[in-house]
Amino acid sequence: MAGRLHVVSKTEKQFLDDAVFAVERAKGKKLSGPEKKEVLRVAREQLLGQRETEAAKQARAVERQAAEFTWSKPKPFRR
Repeated sequence: MAGRLHVVSKTEKQFLDDAVFAVERAKGKKLSGPEKKEVLRVAREQLLGQRETEAAKQARAVERQAAEFTWSKPKPFRR
């Protein structure tokens, strides 16, 4: 199991609130304590997965920028 999220951005907090609200709407009433904890656990796992995905994308972008680039004069269309 992954650790707790210590720092949550405003959009991530909104995502957690929306997840709870969506389940409450589907159920038709307020969630009990254990139900709410379960919904938040799943939502936090999704956030951690999203963070890992963003970190991987960022790492790929850095690698792409770090690749050696050699400039050569473009060949003209006419001879």
